[in-house]
Amino acid sequence: MKKKKQIIEVTGKIDGKEKIEKEPTMLEQIWGFNELAKYGTNNEEEYSKKLNEMTRTDLETHARKVGVVILESTDRLKESLKKEFRSYYIYLYKPKTVIKPLDKKAEEEVKRILRT
Repeated sequence: MKKKKQIIEVTGKIDGKEKIEKEPTMLEQIWGFNELAKYGTNNEEEYSKKLNEMTRTDLETHARKVGVVILESTDRLKESLKKEFRSYYIYLYKPKTVIKPLDKKAEEEVKRILRT
């Protein structure tokens, strides 16, 4: 009996996430430095665990390092650090901008408007 070939489904996704080309947004990425250096991880759960294991002094030192204002409440400081972490990685992994060229009709219309 002849063996059937295995069919592989290609979805363009990696680990359940859509494969999107990333655009470098920081000099560290362009120069090839380690992007994990600021926070030590790019996983929010790992970062939260790391924050929960830190003492108040460690949290203040870390906050100074990443540029977060030190707050009185430890819980509020942790939330501020998590918020800064999220905004940093959202900016760091910004999808590459794709600029679609105008069709000829639209291009002519833009030229006509700019001439007047």
